[in-house]
Amino acid sequence: MRKEGSRERILAGATDEFAAAGFAGARIDRIARRTRLNVRMIYYHFGSKKGLYRAVLEGIYERAAQIIEVSWQSPDPTLVGLGLYLDLLVTNPQFASVLVREVLDGARHLKELFTERPELFYSVHEHAREMLQKGMSSGAVGPLDPPLAVATLTSIVCFLSATRHTLPVFLDGQVPSAETWKAHLVALLFEGLRPRA
Repeated sequence: MRKEGSRERILAGATDEFAAAGFAGARIDRIARRTRLNVRMIYYHFGSKKGLYRAVLEGIYERAAQIIEVSWQSPDPTLVGLGLYLDLLVTNPQFASVLVREVLDGARHLKELFTERPELFYSVHEHAREMLQKGMSSGAVGPLDPPLAVATLTSIVCFLSATRHTLPVFLDGQVPSAETWKAHLVALLFEGLRPRA
């Protein structure tokens, strides 16, 4: 097993910090404590807090792009893509928290990222729209506005993933397993996309 390098440790610790505090509230010294590395090492790798945050957002989007690419290989890319996206957020719940906080703060850093790296926007959002259009053409998905549907679905999934630790409040203290929670969301969201008889 490959030993995790300092850059990877910093990214993991920074993702947790940004998930907990957002960009404005995150502190480099807390990230240093989380990773047991010094502040200078963080600045050496990323230059600034903004550079570190940008790297975290890029990493999340690069993982999402890989999911979209894998989904295209399946006979039902819309359902597979949604399932894999949920898997990503179940395995890495802090990703959802980072994205929700970024959107609530106005998505300024995402706008900059998409301006500087438009291929990331294309490989995630445009390809997801194309997947929905394919589903509509095959009859697996009802008629929708693809850009609005992608924005809505990703927002719902991110918000629910970021807040799922609160579910026991609404479920009489019960904590659904990751598998149960994922199956519920896939059924709820995907069945909502199917055309009505």
